[in-house]
Amino acid sequence: MIRKLSTSSFYIQLYQIVDDNSSDQIISWNKSNNNSFVVWDLKRLRSDILLKSSSVLGRNLPEFIAKLRSHGFKTVVKGPGELEFTHDDFARSPLMKKMMAKALSERIESFDAQIKTLKCRLKAKKASLRVENLFQNLRI
Repeated sequence: MIRKLSTSSFYIQLYQIVDDNSSDQIISWNKSNNNSFVVWDLKRLRSDILLKSSSVLGRNLPEFIAKLRSHGFKTVVKGPGELEFTHDDFARSPLMKKMMAKALSERIESFDAQIKTLKCRLKAKKASLRVENLFQNLRI
């Protein structure tokens, strides 16, 4: 079963890495197919990208490929040391870039809201402890 593309962490992080021109010698969009990307250097993908990124993409090549497949990507063998991955809904386009940026922004806003809520709870808990401490001191 092929999953429809969603704005999960996997797709966001993968898009950012594939779209990053500074990593084009390692991984980049296919010049002739906007729905696929090519891993040009498997060793550097592991050492320079997978090991340095969060575990969302996987920590090693077999795990990375397994995650791609589980997210609906198909493998196209290019040549020695090169792999191409394709997905009908994963595309290089200004619209996709905007969607990924918006999804990332929404996640950041969500985390900010969660942090704000936790700070409020912590503040309330501290106030509650101060009140308890005052009552204990009054009983002396």
